[in-house]
Amino acid sequence: MTAVRTVLILMLLAANLPAQGDLRLRLQHRLPEPRGVLEHYYTGDGWDFYSRVRFVRGRWGITLMTDKARGEDWGDLLAGGVSYLPGRGSLRSISAGWLRADLGTGLVLSVPGSFSDISELSIYKPPVSRDRIEPATSPWGCRGEPLTGAGGTFLLGNLCVSALASVSRIDSVGEGYHRTPTEIAGRGSIPEVLGAFRISLERTGLTAMAARRDRGEGYGWFRTGLDWSLEAGDLNLSGEAALGGDSSGTSAAGWSSLSLRTGSFRNMLMVIRNPGDFPDERRSPPVSRECDLGVCLGFRWRAGSGVVVRSGAGGYFREGEDLLLVSGQFEYRFPWSMEGVTGLRTRVDGDETAWRWWLGSSWKPHRFVSVSSRVQISGWRDSSPDSSESGSGLEIKLRYLPSEVFTVDLGGAACSTDGYQSRIYAGGSSFPGVFGVTALYGRTMAVFFQLSAEIGEGASLRFALSRRATENVESLGSGWEETEGASLTELGFQLDYALR
Repeated sequence: MTAVRTVLILMLLAANLPAQGDLRLRLQHRLPEPRGVLEHYYTGDGWDFYSRVRFVRGRWGITLMTDKARGEDWGDLLAGGVSYLPGRGSLRSISAGWLRADLGTGLVLSVPGSFSDISELSIYKPPVSRDRIEPATSPWGCRGEPLTGAGGTFLLGNLCVSALASVSRIDSVGEGYHRTPTEIAGRGSIPEVLGAFRISLERTGLTAMAARRDRGEGYGWFRTGLDWSLEAGDLNLSGEAALGGDSSGTSAAGWSSLSLRTGSFRNMLMVIRNPGDFPDERRSPPVSRECDLGVCLGFRWRAGSGVVVRSGAGGYFREGEDLLLVSGQFEYRFPWSMEGVTGLRTRVDGDETAWRWWLGSSWKPHRFVSVSSRVQISGWRDSSPDSSESGSGLEIKLRYLPSEVFTVDLGGAACSTDGYQSRIYAGGSSFPGVFGVTALYGRTMAVFFQLSAEIGEGASLRFALSRRATENVESLGSGWEETEGASLTELGFQLDYALR
């Protein structure tokens, strides 16, 4: 009932408050339900529910969220934050509640971190430095390791000063979910105290932070870093150097890049150091792979009308654990409203070698119809005799706009691989704000349908249905997330409403 009351409050605020902002409601369900729900080991049912309202009135902004993952009780997560942006004077912004923070390039403090590293195909441009403390906008940044406190950014002449203080409750087990008795017992069981400070000019900044978590004996760490971004014509020299330590000692990490940008050509050379003994909590470096030394090189070249070539490589070296990644992609825009792309990605990790090649196209034969397709071929092997895998996959998507109100999306993907190591990747039915790429392996077919409707000015409603089936298996998943049978069906709704 707490969740129902919260949602009603969110909707009443969205409908009646004279403010600008947006409302998002999402409801999803998967069939069959997992073992944890069927055997009543999970505390909740199999539904996923998420709601968020953000609104701004004058100089004030408020964000409120409630979230329930599959297997959790309704209203498992209730979070929110408030911000004040005066618009003039020395105070730039101040925020309190559940926060997101990015100070510098992420080597010293970034909460929550990014989902993944820089792709080799986008490593032609340097990472950016930020001075950001604001309310969190997604449950991902509030689960497991929330950052709850207050912070602000101030201007003192040419200096920008950011300060943050937080007292948070960290989960001792799990991945931010609260479904099982163990996860519930560990919810918020570790208190954390954190402070951070940053002072920056236009081209450089200094960031420092320190934190302590009480794990019985207690655990504390600190980090401090200097970042820079200097330009000379078309050249840019960027980077951040940091020092961090805990009870086990002190270590140094950092990255530096030299990049060139012209009208048709961009490239970058980056050198990084991200050792394993550098304190890892509450940060998200531009390249999160552990290494004593890493070297990355990438470029993008507009070779002609409608022609784009991108390529990148990264080598990451540790004692006995070297990693090499190389990717390249060629894109061409045809005169008849079609784009074609082909690319190759290889990964050499010690004795293991994996690769994936793709060939794709997107075509708009009519202003109401668009079609895209992609073929993939993959492979993997290691030094063991007869230890290798291969696979292939096909993906097709169709979008049809029958009117100004409705949009229909249809699609499917199929693959045949020897195992997970030779997996392929496909995009499915995903709502705005939801990561929509999934890995497919074995003999698997996935299809999806999505109907979107603009139901009013600033309002849209989406319905999605997808099904995934794998041959020669009796169940999918593992542990308490295991589902009986060879297929999964997911359905969901999402409402987005823009406040005017």
